[in-house]
Amino acid sequence: MVKSQTIEQVTPDIRINQIGYLQHGKKQAAVVEPASTNFSLINASNESVFEGILLETKYWNKSGEKIAIADFSAFNESGTYRIQCGETISHFFDISHTPYLELIKNASKSYYYNRASTSLDPLHSGVYHHEYAHPDTLVYVHASAASDSRPAGTVISTPYGWYDAGDYNKYVVNSGIATYTLIAAYQHNAGLFDSLTWNVPESDNQVPDLLDEILWNVRWMESMQDPEDGGVYHKTTTASFESFVAPSEATGQRYVVAKGTAATLDFAAVLARSSVLFRATHPAYAARLLDKAEKAWKWASVNPRVPFENPNVAVAGHPAISTGGYGDLDFRDEFFWAATELYLATGRDIYMKGISIDDFQMFRVPSWASVETLGLISLSSARMGVSEKLNKQSSDQLMIIADRLINVWRTAPYKITLDEFTWGSNSDILNQGMVLINAYRLFGNREFYEAALSGLDYVLGRNATGYCFVTGEGSLSPKNVHHRPSASDGVEAPVPGMLVGGPNARNVNEDCGRQAYVVTHPARCYLDEVCSYSTNEVAINWNAPLVYMSGTLQATYLHDFKL
Repeated sequence: MVKSQTIEQVTPDIRINQIGYLQHGKKQAAVVEPASTNFSLINASNESVFEGILLETKYWNKSGEKIAIADFSAFNESGTYRIQCGETISHFFDISHTPYLELIKNASKSYYYNRASTSLDPLHSGVYHHEYAHPDTLVYVHASAASDSRPAGTVISTPYGWYDAGDYNKYVVNSGIATYTLIAAYQHNAGLFDSLTWNVPESDNQVPDLLDEILWNVRWMESMQDPEDGGVYHKTTTASFESFVAPSEATGQRYVVAKGTAATLDFAAVLARSSVLFRATHPAYAARLLDKAEKAWKWASVNPRVPFENPNVAVAGHPAISTGGYGDLDFRDEFFWAATELYLATGRDIYMKGISIDDFQMFRVPSWASVETLGLISLSSARMGVSEKLNKQSSDQLMIIADRLINVWRTAPYKITLDEFTWGSNSDILNQGMVLINAYRLFGNREFYEAALSGLDYVLGRNATGYCFVTGEGSLSPKNVHHRPSASDGVEAPVPGMLVGGPNARNVNEDCGRQAYVVTHPARCYLDEVCSYSTNEVAINWNAPLVYMSGTLQATYLHDFKL
């Protein structure tokens, strides 16, 4: 029996996955500056049910801490527990076969809360309801996007889609990786997502809620293509970022801005993938999507090097644009990804010619600017239509990335794969996990699964800040996110289920950043303030790997490890 603890004595110096652990999975906590070499697992009745010895204490220069891992993987009884080491005791957490189900639903529903061109009613959104906003049926073709068939000032309609991040604009490039990742989450775990619902207006339509959410954004992406030439506008946007007002009060004029190679290829990849997704249930719609994807490929083939830059000078009565750039100068990755998805959707040799793994010296962990590994994931997981040689090449490249990540994980004091803390670092570790879990699916190396699981542990609280980085989850989560709907709704708690960017040692906003950090160690450069967009913004491409990883880790565990 251990002595009882008051809430004041509970300390974040034992860093845990604040949501919980898989019953027969790897279960680890990080103890900071341990006062003892022993630790205990305490149940809800305040009884010690497991005792263990901490692993070797290591200093981590990224956080300025000495850390020891408490591994209690050998304990496999479901329940609610805390970790105690000396006088230090953690918050409560659960151990069960299904600790992530509510997280999966909340992370997925965050997209509903960020829908444009709709109202959010109290029945489906509770206290986060708001009036109809951003119909986007009166959108001007900006001078930078003008063509013969659509001259500057032409009015078009670009409804639906999700607010991209903390702002109210919609960006094709970022939608590309976000939508693909949600599609992959469904396709890799259809049984799980078919069984889940999270109270959206379409929940009774016999279509899985995740597919309805994907469709909401694909419909917007469709509208961003010039039907005359197949090129795709970069974004639907106001000239500058709106103030922190409610969605219905953000009424600035909206524009579609310049076509670009990256946006057009990302569009082609996502619509080709979506055509496969909807082929069985919506064949006519799937055919339309594929036709638009092929037209986009043709435009990009004729315009292979058109980078996007914000038009920063007013032209012919059209304002300068200063909203998010998502600019890119290297399009080899977009061509590879789009060719892959079009080949898998059509089987046509013209696209096979665009799939050259030898074009890349090194494949990278996916991000909005580096999408080639999305092609690897698609190729290596395709059940048919891919040659044995190409399947092996893509699988081998995934193995190479996974091995690099595993080498970091094995020696890291926090037992994580993340060792750089830049903008959106929380999504980086989850995208690393997406590579690892796909390598596990191919090769069956349990270390790959465990390293991927460590990334979810990290964002849910086993990190150098002690925060669970998902709003509304865990015992300590962000309250002051850089998210206009949350900052303007009069509700103290932010919209739930959103992953914030996390620690960021670089690109810190001048008015609310580095000078406000308590410490400057990279892994602890985090600030829970609305103004800190460098650490506390949310984004659709950050939440997508949270949906993918929580869903895939849960489904894989139930299939492979539950005894």
